[in-house]
Amino acid sequence: MSDPGSRSRAGAGAGAAGTAAQTSAMMSEMSGALTAYAGVPSSTLSGSSDVSDVDFNDVFSLRRPQNVMSGLSSGLQSTGKGVLAGTAALFAAPYVGAKTEGAAGFAKGLAAGIASAVVLPVVGATVGVTQIVRGAMNTPEAIHEANAGKRWDANTREWVADDLVAESVKLAETTDEAIIEAARERARRSGRAAGMEDVINDAANGASGENDGTDGTTHVASTEYYDLLQLDPSCSESEIKRAYYLAARRLHPDKNPDDPEASAKFQKVGEAYQVLSDSALRKKYDARGKDGVGEHLFVDASAFFAAIFGSDQMEGLVGRLQLATMAMAGAELRRDETRLLQERRVGRLAIKLAAILDGFDVADPEAFEARSLSLTKTLSDASYGVPMLKLIGFVYEKQAFEFVNDPVGGLGTWADLGMRSTAARFEQMRGRVNSQVSAAQAGWRAFQAFRMGEAEAAAAEKERREESSSVSDANTSSGDGGESKSNETSDPSSSSSGASAQNRAEAARLKRQQEAMPHVVEALWNASALDIERTIRSVCFKVLHDFSVDKKRRAARADALARLGKTFQSAEVAAGSSRDPMAGLEEAMRKAFEGNAEGNGEGDSDGE
Repeated sequence: MSDPGSRSRAGAGAGAAGTAAQTSAMMSEMSGALTAYAGVPSSTLSGSSDVSDVDFNDVFSLRRPQNVMSGLSSGLQSTGKGVLAGTAALFAAPYVGAKTEGAAGFAKGLAAGIASAVVLPVVGATVGVTQIVRGAMNTPEAIHEANAGKRWDANTREWVADDLVAESVKLAETTDEAIIEAARERARRSGRAAGMEDVINDAANGASGENDGTDGTTHVASTEYYDLLQLDPSCSESEIKRAYYLAARRLHPDKNPDDPEASAKFQKVGEAYQVLSDSALRKKYDARGKDGVGEHLFVDASAFFAAIFGSDQMEGLVGRLQLATMAMAGAELRRDETRLLQERRVGRLAIKLAAILDGFDVADPEAFEARSLSLTKTLSDASYGVPMLKLIGFVYEKQAFEFVNDPVGGLGTWADLGMRSTAARFEQMRGRVNSQVSAAQAGWRAFQAFRMGEAEAAAAEKERREESSSVSDANTSSGDGGESKSNETSDPSSSSSGASAQNRAEAARLKRQQEAMPHVVEALWNASALDIERTIRSVCFKVLHDFSVDKKRRAARADALARLGKTFQSAEVAAGSSRDPMAGLEEAMRKAFEGNAEGNGEGDSDGE
């Protein structure tokens, strides 16, 4: 269907071209504000002031709206952006003019700013009205296509019919690894092997190691952790993340059941990553080796890895998590590349899930449920297996229920006015909100624990310094002869009090880690859970709206999906299992903390 707003798009774009040219310098100066509020591309941030870098559609969206509601949203956004851009021009243009041409430039800039302040809001309002009208005109098509079971592709702005047969052919054309390697090669060619994350961290924290300025190498006290990850000490943060991900996958005990040392090797690379990924710990390690790190409380490697990157055993159901993809890339992926990789992930999972569901026989549901139960028991033993299965099962059941009861594109009728499918959507939305709140709460608790621990450690350090100073003053006042100096040197009270305060400071630091780490892991898990939930919803939609099979088969898939979802939600940690990540993590931390506390206590008694 032809786009009724195409002529409007062309006219509005041409009418705004002159204004965009006049205010290109202003756009450059106000890039931060416009990026946050109006969506000016990142090229402006990188220092380019060429007007060609600023697309009209980046500020005033003329992308095809899906329906009247999306048209209204787009229209209001364009109107607001026009007002914002006009206001920014009014203040920025005189500044730019004065900066480049002095008083004369200020006058020119003021005139241009006033003109922009008038023109840009008008352009924004014009675009806004256009979008609202286009949205209203596209609404009948939206109703028709949705009723036919098609979905709206927000990227192409078109209605598409999912076809898993065609999807499998498309997936075979290339691999994720090829896409990721292309991104890495692009970064190498451009001299930007480090991603934006590294640039920001380097600017904030500085380099971790020391360079002698002669051979260009970074010199550190110990290379053990770097060697474990097969890294050079000058490596970037993204390189550390990539190396850890690859090494951990290679050494994971589940992949090496015949290697009795696999668990120890896996734990070692986890320890190396936890030190090198923390800029403060990395500086201490580079300066003094393991002695600089001290008695650090490391998170259990299995729980840590699973919380961030997921479990290999669960990959057939959830795919490779986005955090794992970013780590594997080790470079800044473009938005289109990230989107493509996610689409491929959803497509692969949809094909796998369809194959599982197509094994369901309406005449023999017990056989399918028995296979589902067996799969549940197997996957429950994976890291985060139970919470992951419960999450997946919840989405499966709600998506099946929504499809069966949805009168628009599903199997339902209008007998209940679509209330049942709407309720299912709201329940899933509530689950997502709860996960977001849980992640935020866990992050805040971790922050609070770290902050309190730092305060306690600072207080202990202050006490140590005061005790050391008082002992020194007392020794100094006792006399000026060599004998008094000798007594000062040999007097054990100074070292004893200092050691005692140091032990208290160390205990405060360990307590901080003990309290914070479970919250950190919990926050990481909730972030991964949001990724899983969003992905699984898209997978279910593809499977249930697969145009390569008939409506009867899609109905059978919905029935099987609901049964599988209920079985997954019944997952439980086996009695005596050591694969409950949070319980195992907390127990390991408790023992480590108690051991360190006992060591510190012995030191105190020895000093006395």
